[in-house]
Amino acid sequence: MSAPTRDFVTTTTLASEMASFSSPADKPELSPAVKVGDHFPESDQLPQLQNLDGRPVLLTFLRHCGCPFAEKTFQSFRTLCDSSPDVRFIAISHSSQEDTDEWVVSVGGTGDVEIVVDPQRTLYAKWGLGFSSYWANIGPVTLWKAIKLGQEELIYNRPTKSGYRWQTAGSFAIDGTDGTVQWAHVSQNAPDVANFEDGMRAVGKALGKHKRNSRQ
Repeated sequence: MSAPTRDFVTTTTLASEMASFSSPADKPELSPAVKVGDHFPESDQLPQLQNLDGRPVLLTFLRHCGCPFAEKTFQSFRTLCDSSPDVRFIAISHSSQEDTDEWVVSVGGTGDVEIVVDPQRTLYAKWGLGFSSYWANIGPVTLWKAIKLGQEELIYNRPTKSGYRWQTAGSFAIDGTDGTVQWAHVSQNAPDVANFEDGMRAVGKALGKHKRNSRQ
C-alpha cells in the first residue's frame, strides 16, 4: 500500500483538485432514495444483480477516489469481504476507470471486492444518491474528523484526479434470492462511514474471522 500525502496540492495539479469542487453542468436524473423493502433498481451497469445466485450482495457507492473517508470505507468493506465468501461485495466508484484502478492499488488492492466504475454517476442517481452540501463535505466537523482519521488510523487525503467532492456516498444490502433491499445507509456527510456489519446482519449472515493477509 502506498503512503498517502498530507499535502495533496504539492503532488497533483491544482486544476484537478479544483475541478473536484465543481458541479457538472450535466447531471443524471435523480431517483428517490432506495429504501429497505424496495427491489433494487434495474441497470445494465450492474449485471451482477441481474443474475442473483442466492448469495446476498453488499453494495457500496464510494466518495471520490482520494477522499480519506472513501479509503476508510473501502478498507472496512474489503476486510469484511475477505472473511465472507458467501456474500458478494461490489464497490462503485464515480472517478474514472484509470484513476479508480490506480487508487485501488494505492489503498491495498481489491481483495475479492468487485469494482464497478460509474463516472457519469447514473448508477448513483438511480439509487437516489445525488450531491450534498458544502457543510456536509468540507465543513469544520468534516475537517476535524479528517485530521482525526489521519492521527488515529494514518489515513490521509490522497490526490484527487477525477470525481466530485459533493457526491453522496451510500451502501446497501440486497437479498440474494428476490433482490429486495434489506439494509440501506445513505451518508449524511463525508465522515459518515457505513457499518457494514449491520448490512451483514440484515441479510442473516454471521460475521466471520479475517481469512487473508495478501492483497491482489
